[in-house]
Amino acid sequence: MREDNARHIELVRAIELEDREAALLTLEDRLAADAQARAVAGNLKSRKFELAYLAARADFAAARLTTRHSGLAGLLGRSNWPRWVNIVVPLVALAMGIIANEFGTDKRLDLLAAPLIGTVAWNLAVYLWVIVDALVRSGKRNQGGVPSVVAALVRLGGVGGRESNHGSAIDRAAASFSNRWVQITAPLNAARAARTLHLSAALFAAGLIGGIYLRALVIEYRAGWESTFLGPQVVHVLLSVVLGPASAVSGVAIPSVGEIAEMRWVGADRGGVNATPWIQLYTVTVAGLVIVPRLILAFWQGIRSVRLARNLPVAGREDFYIRRLLRASGAAPGRVRVTPYAYRPGEETRRRLTSTLRAALGDGTEVRFDEPVEYGLEDTWLEVHPLDPDDDYHLVFFTLSATPEAENHGTFVTQLAKQRGTRARGTIVSALVDEGPWRAHFAGQAGLNERAETRLQSWRNTLASAGIVPVGIELRGEQDDDLAKRIEAALVADAELYR
Repeated sequence: MREDNARHIELVRAIELEDREAALLTLEDRLAADAQARAVAGNLKSRKFELAYLAARADFAAARLTTRHSGLAGLLGRSNWPRWVNIVVPLVALAMGIIANEFGTDKRLDLLAAPLIGTVAWNLAVYLWVIVDALVRSGKRNQGGVPSVVAALVRLGGVGGRESNHGSAIDRAAASFSNRWVQITAPLNAARAARTLHLSAALFAAGLIGGIYLRALVIEYRAGWESTFLGPQVVHVLLSVVLGPASAVSGVAIPSVGEIAEMRWVGADRGGVNATPWIQLYTVTVAGLVIVPRLILAFWQGIRSVRLARNLPVAGREDFYIRRLLRASGAAPGRVRVTPYAYRPGEETRRRLTSTLRAALGDGTEVRFDEPVEYGLEDTWLEVHPLDPDDDYHLVFFTLSATPEAENHGTFVTQLAKQRGTRARGTIVSALVDEGPWRAHFAGQAGLNERAETRLQSWRNTLASAGIVPVGIELRGEQDDDLAKRIEAALVADAELYR
């Protein structure tokens, strides 16, 4: 999505996940946001409906939040890339280049001085680093690699920080948003920083040359060199390597070794020649090796930053929160998959469970049943029937009549939960325990409820290692709204663990 839409979606997502009591964004606000989003998004069957719906809903909700909470408005403002960096840093670099042309003492233009040769050498080293860094990141692309420079730059926007599980809901939401936003915008901010740094380098070099020409209007530069270790032949080779391409382009010849030797500074006044040809050679060299390449790189990074700002990755269908919104919009009816384990529920039980799940998750929810998994064959079943990433919920259906065993029942649920981490991150794995057959068998006996609770606790203990809290259910002929609410509350709680 575009950057502003993505920013609002991530902020509202963080708020709604933390604001479980609906104190910051009330239920009325959320319903109004849903209605506004449906009106803006238009045709439900449109290919762009989902994106338009999510963006419009987030914009509406973010406006409500920032109007009421100035701190959230400030948080959104700080999450923007600081535009002053795009202007101030290049201007400072230009000024530094202009004042950096003290290449020796008084009127001397030292051909071996760092500002000239050092600028060329530094930029060549940068080009090498850019190539190596691009190759390294290309190899890590599938692993989510981002430029190493990002860590030092993301703080410019004033966002980021440690995750917080303490404090108020708004504090936790702000911390969650900040950390997610840093990760989401890392490539974008890296491109923006690279654009600014490349432009700054080009302006520094331009200022360096411009400063020389400005000063040369009122004084005569004398070009020469001096060195403790280098002789005329080595200096000639060095200058030929650095300035040779510029000499070929401009037609300005590089002096012979003998002439180079005569240019060596001897005392305060002896040595050196008029610097005009050398200034021309360095101008062509710096323009060809620094200014033009850096401007090209700045332009390229500018294009990248615009493209990335229009296509920021936000939480998608793999995220349970987004799926819940899309179900509410009508664009994506919920999908529930029920897998009975060592239990063969009858047709009436399936019908009642389907009705209850639709009451809990919405009338449009699609509920489908797998064939029962035979006891002891869980490994074989898992190989043939993996999790479906399009399912919102995968519910394992047990019976209270069975005695839970960690080696079988527990292993089956644990393996499903592990598959979720690799195959279906948007799918919630949970478990239901049908109490109906057991209660019917022991109907009328004393302490039935206490015994049922004891058996259900055994199921909780067995499935605890998988991070699953099973829900005990008793399906009746009539619609049981209380049971539907219990199932909904349990599934939402599971979703919170996975977010």
